[in-house]
Amino acid sequence: MKMRKRSLIALVAAGCVVASMGAPATARKRHSSAPLEGEGVGLKIVANIEYAGGTDMEFLTQNGRDYALAASAPGVGGAEKGDLHVIDITNPEKPVLAAKLGCSLYQADVQISHDQKTALLAADSAGGPDGCLALGKVGFLTIDISNVLKPKAIGFAETNKGSHNVTAHPKKPYVYNSNSELTAGPGTSEIQVWSIKNPAKPKLVTTINSLPHAPHDVSFNKKGDMAVTAAISSIGLYDTSDPAAPTLVSITQCPGCSITHDAKFTPDGTHVIVGDEGGGGGGYPCPGGALYFYQLQVTPAAPVLVLQGLYEPQEVILARDGQTGPQACTSHVFDISDDGTKVAISWYSAGTRYLDVSSMVGATFGPQGTPTGVKELGWFMPEGGVTWSSKFYKGPYIYSNDEFRGFDVFKIEK
Repeated sequence: MKMRKRSLIALVAAGCVVASMGAPATARKRHSSAPLEGEGVGLKIVANIEYAGGTDMEFLTQNGRDYALAASAPGVGGAEKGDLHVIDITNPEKPVLAAKLGCSLYQADVQISHDQKTALLAADSAGGPDGCLALGKVGFLTIDISNVLKPKAIGFAETNKGSHNVTAHPKKPYVYNSNSELTAGPGTSEIQVWSIKNPAKPKLVTTINSLPHAPHDVSFNKKGDMAVTAAISSIGLYDTSDPAAPTLVSITQCPGCSITHDAKFTPDGTHVIVGDEGGGGGGYPCPGGALYFYQLQVTPAAPVLVLQGLYEPQEVILARDGQTGPQACTSHVFDISDDGTKVAISWYSAGTRYLDVSSMVGATFGPQGTPTGVKELGWFMPEGGVTWSSKFYKGPYIYSNDEFRGFDVFKIEK
């Protein structure tokens, strides 16, 4: 594994097919892997399951074993088709591909229902012959994962403008649909609320306006009584005490944001972290769009978000792995640790970043515009990688789903 000393000086910018591996994990054949090489500090790459087109992923524990549901999408990282990979991560350093659902959807955002019996797979482009129940449709697929080793597509919610991302309510059988339409106006700038009480037959419950843009993503707090939207040109707070009838309570926007992409509550519900996807995932010079940290304050009128600080990597990466110019380099899909003190985030060509955000409340700005309360504890850029999503799940590990490499596992070294 190559290692390099991290520079703080900015350089020049620039009914579907299911393949089930049902044998015990110890008896299963290991899947092919990409080289466990790259550059990094504080994170060590320890495992990989190789496939093209990696996008989003979620996690669950079933029958005493831990699993990642990692999606791939056609057209991402050169992939010709997409799949939902069921990866056994009970031993994180020896992950095993346990099953695969051959439903090819783009962009294949993944969610898991509140009861962990149904997975959701989003499609903002019409499914083709290998799209399972999404043939010729846009929306989201419902997948029976009551036996995660035998995932089965069972239903489809057809939406008018597609599903860029979907969000499952943490307590009740509702799904909020985000179409991420860049065109503002009636019929596009909206949030659809769906019931999956019968996951085989999703039912549209209500549609609410989300002006000026529909959300790119929606996240709930732990209780499920409040939601925050990253809506491209705004950040919205919603009262979801009745999840079937959300109500907007306040709206703001991060200063200088290009595309407000992802927003999440900290586990205690006191803060919201927002990511700016500079350039929308296209070629964009590092360090790219920042992470913004907000405190949730309750006022007599309504809850509001108060900006506390921001973070972006301090090095600028001109090119790597033979690139001749800047690739996508901006904040993307991130995750917050269960104790609320750490963040794992994918930064496309700048790999996976591991942050300490425990002191973000009242953070002051440093000389380069980064709040002194946010510290980068580690990072890793795997060889040939462009990281789409990076998330925690139990123990000292960060998992990433990579456009070119597939499923990577990093061990936190400090």
